[in-house]
Amino acid sequence: MSSLGNPSVIARALTAPIRRWSPTARLIAGLISILCCLCFAMYTVSQSESVFVAGDARFYLGIVTGDYSQVMQPFASRQLGALVVAALAHAMHWTVERAFIEEGVLSLIVMLVAIYYVALHTRAPRWLLLAIALVPFWGSLLENLVLPDLWYSALLALVLLLLAGEHMLGASLMMFPLMLSRESTSLTLICFLIACWGWMRWRDRIVAVVSAIAGSVLVSHLAARAQPNFEHLPASIYMLAKVPWNFMRNVLGIIPWSNVNTEFCVVPAWTTQVHLGRLHAIGICGVSLAAWVKISQSVLCDFGLLPLLAAVFWWRCRKIAIRNALLRFTLLYGGISLLLAPMLGTWFDRLLGYAWPLFFVALPLLFDRFEETSPKGSRALAAAGLFGVHLALFLVAYRWMGTELICIDAALWVIGFLLLRHWLGEGYKPLAEACAP
Repeated sequence: MSSLGNPSVIARALTAPIRRWSPTARLIAGLISILCCLCFAMYTVSQSESVFVAGDARFYLGIVTGDYSQVMQPFASRQLGALVVAALAHAMHWTVERAFIEEGVLSLIVMLVAIYYVALHTRAPRWLLLAIALVPFWGSLLENLVLPDLWYSALLALVLLLLAGEHMLGASLMMFPLMLSRESTSLTLICFLIACWGWMRWRDRIVAVVSAIAGSVLVSHLAARAQPNFEHLPASIYMLAKVPWNFMRNVLGIIPWSNVNTEFCVVPAWTTQVHLGRLHAIGICGVSLAAWVKISQSVLCDFGLLPLLAAVFWWRCRKIAIRNALLRFTLLYGGISLLLAPMLGTWFDRLLGYAWPLFFVALPLLFDRFEETSPKGSRALAAAGLFGVHLALFLVAYRWMGTELICIDAALWVIGFLLLRHWLGEGYKPLAEACAP
């Protein structure tokens, strides 16, 4: 049998560290992976309903057209992406729809370039490049290009590039456009200050805070014409109240009720009086575990087996000090975003997507904390098999809804975990352990 037909040789080629490729080979591999991702995302959009009628798109279309009678809080606080679309449509004489599509595709390309720039300089296995490209997350992200998520992710990707070069002042200044784009930049700022404090001078810290405050003040001015939220609550109270409301519904399975939110039941099982804006009563409809099913499917499908890899590799090197600003930030920001997702709403595949820096940036960087080894024999086959299971999960993800598919997804995760254990074996020891006397 020739070497090209030998499964072990092919497996070793797939699982060898990316960094062992020549610069030209790495560039070609990155471009191929980016092209695969773009093709998949665009195919997903072509098979779905119009991106301009889905979800909360109408609010951002209202910002673009200046019709703030159709825009309510908190959507009005997410201005910059829509304003850039309006500027593009005016300057290039495009329709609003085309301007949104152009901004969305460009934002996706910026994200992919930043992600692969980092990954191509790591010790991660070569198959991880395609594994990152082939996950359902990308199709969902482009499918919702009217929403600020894709635009915000592109800006965040620029922050990650700045952190990769330890350009802390530039990353601090980015808090201004980030805050203009989404109010959750408060979390980004906190994670940035905590994770990168040791790499920052006082100038950088002050600039980050001032930039975020300036963005918040400006976006408040821009959104002044918008309608209040449905409950007529102050923005801060509304955002804080979302957390316990969604925690009850999504995590505890207790279905909440209010006099202005009666979609789950008209007559609740229990009520109490309150006096907040239009809220005069809150209560409980009953108990349901339907949210658990949706959360489970999103966790198992959105990023394939990448969450499993990230969890295992982080656990193996959790006691080693992290001396990389980018890794510290992506672990912290991505981890918190993942944990908060069930407390922010019910659109789980979108909300879990906020954790993408953990799986696309932190995961490849975690491989740099281990010995640079290329597995051989059955370990190489197990590593290649893990990639095969990831692809199988990608192919079956969201093909239909229900517990049957969740069982299939879970079974693939179990198979993936067993292959991962065999692949790692005694290899991939943390560098601190490997260098110990």
